[in-house]
Amino acid sequence: MSTWQENVVTKEASTSQASGLDQAATLRSGPTRCLPSPPVPPLAIAAELFAALDAADIHYGIVQDPGSLPQALAGRDDIDMLLDKRDYMAFCAIMARLHGRRSVSLSCYDNVCDGREDWFVPDFSRSAYLHIDLHVGIRVGWEFRKRYLAFDYAAVAQWERLSVEGVTIPVASLEDEIRLTIGRFAFRLWGWPWTRWVVLPGDWEDHLAQLPFRSGEAGERVIECAGGGSGTISCRIRPNEGGIEVCRADLARLRHAIRHRCGYSRGSGLADATVHYIRKASYLSLRVLGRLWPGSVPAKRRASTGGLVVALVAPDGLGKSTQTDLLTRIFAWKLGCAQVYVGTGEGDGWWFRKALQNLLSPRRHQFKAVIQRDRKEPRGGAIGKVLAAGLALWAVLIAIERYGVVKRAHRWATRGLIVVCDRWPQTLRKGYLDGPMIQSDLPAVPGLAALARFEERLYHKMSECKPDLILHLVSDFSVSQSRKPGEISKEGFEARMSLMTELRALDKDIRVVDASGNTETITRVLFKQIWLSL
Repeated sequence: MSTWQENVVTKEASTSQASGLDQAATLRSGPTRCLPSPPVPPLAIAAELFAALDAADIHYGIVQDPGSLPQALAGRDDIDMLLDKRDYMAFCAIMARLHGRRSVSLSCYDNVCDGREDWFVPDFSRSAYLHIDLHVGIRVGWEFRKRYLAFDYAAVAQWERLSVEGVTIPVASLEDEIRLTIGRFAFRLWGWPWTRWVVLPGDWEDHLAQLPFRSGEAGERVIECAGGGSGTISCRIRPNEGGIEVCRADLARLRHAIRHRCGYSRGSGLADATVHYIRKASYLSLRVLGRLWPGSVPAKRRASTGGLVVALVAPDGLGKSTQTDLLTRIFAWKLGCAQVYVGTGEGDGWWFRKALQNLLSPRRHQFKAVIQRDRKEPRGGAIGKVLAAGLALWAVLIAIERYGVVKRAHRWATRGLIVVCDRWPQTLRKGYLDGPMIQSDLPAVPGLAALARFEERLYHKMSECKPDLILHLVSDFSVSQSRKPGEISKEGFEARMSLMTELRALDKDIRVVDASGNTETITRVLFKQIWLSL
């Protein structure tokens, strides 16, 4: 046993008359063990969060493999946290102060059980967030039917301190970690009737020699797991190709003891299996449905406050598409997030419209020139009228597509998704910022006025579907030219910026973001604006 472990055990022995909670509180000030520096540094919010929990004397600990902690603290993995039930309200208060958000899931998902919650804490300096898998008592059972309370905070005999780049965290000792793992998988490890041993998931080869377990038969070791009442269940384990094998008969006794302690009989296993398979079938059906029709089912994790429609509006060259892609990837790591495109450029759209656009777009300016030339003739040219009708039909086709995208964005938001929209239609001025496209100075063609009214009606319907958050990216023309040279003229850029100013005068809730900085700086600002709106 290493020196730091001996110090922790000595301190625990000196306080053997104290309760489990007092022991944990005492161990907080004990020696710490430092893990190697991770390739990605921890998020700054991690140190702030755990310092706040320790300062509030909240009893908590991490019950996962310490080797995965560096990735978890960097916002790339989950943090499995066990919390004392009596400190839950204080924990929620700290999370509220740090802008933490809780998520909810459908009951058919495997991450849903009593006493378990998903919490997310943002780090605005890195445009990232921590994912905390919070357990107020660990419940075990079948994968989709975890209803037996097997462990609480006081059940962990020893907490140790780990330090990752200056972030110190209490973690369950290796012996307690194996005990928790055996309890978790007691209902999920199965073998043939004639097999005596089953493999416990995880890599334990390097740790077995350090464990102070009782020895059983040759090559076997014994770990004590809490059973019914004040008794314990002895589970025999042995190494096996880098892992651990557990005696199947001991797991059966442990399952029975856990059920009995929670007030259930052996017959409850049939109900567990039935509910498990029903929920798993529902889960698989939803997965297939979500693959076939994206956004048609609620996400596995979605903010408890509901979904959000976010619209990024800006002239060409200020980074709308880039920021939409980045924000979607950031939020979609754990939360339900989707991306939609409301323009007519290189983004997604109807295949028919995009194919037609690829054919006609190179000659669009030529068509407009013919229309304007024929309008000056006394009787008007037939070709100009045909082209004017064609452009009007084209504008109506785009309006119908945009209307469908706008309705879809709000429909997805009602299912809990964060929907990040590249552009958003407006009705204030025609021809700019995805507004109506049928101009009022077109030739007098039968039916053209009806098409214009139909397009206007569609855009008015879209204006009624206002996004929850509108973000205007603003900057100078020089910035647009440096990023996309020749994409837009100076007159067109200034016209769009002027229109955005008019839109902000009509809607005081629109927020302005300076798009002159680098990509990371802009992403941080946008990430913060969206997170605080959840």
